[in-house]
Amino acid sequence: MIKACSIFVAMAILLTGIASADWLEGGYVSSGGSSENEQYFGDPIFTSPAGSYLSPDPALREMQVSLDRPLTVGSVTSRPVSSKKTAATTQTTAHVTSAAGRWSLALSEGKTIYLELYQSGSRIFGRGSMTQGQTTYGALASGTESRASVVLDIVPETGTELYSIKFDLNRLHLSSAYTVYRVGAQSASGTAKAIRMP
Repeated sequence: MIKACSIFVAMAILLTGIASADWLEGGYVSSGGSSENEQYFGDPIFTSPAGSYLSPDPALREMQVSLDRPLTVGSVTSRPVSSKKTAATTQTTAHVTSAAGRWSLALSEGKTIYLELYQSGSRIFGRGSMTQGQTTYGALASGTESRASVVLDIVPETGTELYSIKFDLNRLHLSSAYTVYRVGAQSASGTAKAIRMP
């Protein structure tokens, strides 16, 4: 009986020791000894103040630095530009975000619209003329601009048609789509070429 009790006590001590151990990278670390904790948790990543630890590995260090950079939303942070860049490379990155100015819109149905547009915030408005063959009449325009995307509604002075044209200020070399709505007829679609005039 004493032998059975001593075996039971020995098993209880062993189980208590195993239960209090923690698993860390393939081996057990006793949670009782501070020297063992220092062995695993003495790395600078655990002891450095927040944000000041940089890995000795160059790839990891670059990733840490990029993650620690402040994120700026809604504004552009300027950086030094190398003197090797030319004016031509700078121009390719510039984006036009204003629709104000003189425009020519060539429609696939044979009409050409000439407009003088103004912009206030995201709203666009103006007037001009619409020409087909020898016939020219006045036209009014209004619309919106958002992130260089323009949606423009044009109504000729007859008031019986509405041309809704969409184009991108930064992709004027591409044809744009338009829809024309007419009194007593179904809407029709076509393509338009928007040209900014000097």
